[in-house]
Amino acid sequence: MDVISTRRDEFLHVITVRGEVDLATAGDLLLRLLMLAGPATGTVALDLSQVAFIDCAGLRALTALDRHVRTRGGSVHVAVASLAVARLFELVGLHARPDCVMAPPDPAAALDGRSGVWPVAAA
Repeated sequence: MDVISTRRDEFLHVITVRGEVDLATAGDLLLRLLMLAGPATGTVALDLSQVAFIDCAGLRALTALDRHVRTRGGSVHVAVASLAVARLFELVGLHARPDCVMAPPDPAAALDGRSGVWPVAAA
């Protein structure tokens, strides 16, 4: 599993995750995401288009990141999701939220108003 920061400015931080996210890697994922997100006060956009597999442990890591960033005044969104991620979101009901719209392949385009984004945390 790889986690890299692909774009960062004062308003948007895009983090890309690649590989498989499961019970064995979720803890490491969370640590890396927290380290990259830092004291985020803007939007953290996750590019999960290259995630081949994700389970509930991975979803817990994403929601923990969301809680961490929200307590600092920021927000976390999944801007791009692979089929595996989209399927998990569908299984847990995130796809049914009215503000959950799958975004185009460009995370920056999704966050500047041209498309919707998929918030990580449930309302």
